[in-house]
Amino acid sequence: MPNMRRGRALVSAGCILLSAGLLGCESLQRKFTRKSKRPAAAVNPILTFEDYAQAVTPLDRYRKHALLFDYWNDELLAALQDRSLNVKRCRHASGEALAELKTLQGLLTDAKAAELEPLIQERAGIQRQLSAGHLGAHQAMMAWRALESQKRHVQRSFFWRDVQDSLKAAGPMDAGNR
Repeated sequence: MPNMRRGRALVSAGCILLSAGLLGCESLQRKFTRKSKRPAAAVNPILTFEDYAQAVTPLDRYRKHALLFDYWNDELLAALQDRSLNVKRCRHASGEALAELKTLQGLLTDAKAAELEPLIQERAGIQRQLSAGHLGAHQAMMAWRALESQKRHVQRSFFWRDVQDSLKAAGPMDAGNR
């Protein structure tokens, strides 16, 4: 009797292994599938290039850079409020926000760009403070307050609808600079 049970167990295990091998092994399945006698035709993609440089208006460029400024400024504000203050994250977000603010200034006419200059100078001071790397909780809170005030000022005075009449016209150099 014990030999019969052992035999049944071995036969059952063998059946299970055989069925798992036949059903689960992809290479065995490929051996038994019929292959096509004709090779598959190569796919030739059709590429058409479109020049979108002409479609970008000065207002579209200004809105894009304003959105990027808002994004990097919000990243910096979040980094300054974080309990574990990451100076490298703050430095990177501040540098990107400052670069976008300078880009916004370059898109404006001289009169409106002059209004943006004090904000850029203040932001450059905060960037120098962050680059020094010695940023404590008090300095981070002071920088956060200054940046929050600056954010409100930019949204109030330099929103894209308010400055659309003060944008520089698109020149030949601006068309490729997206």
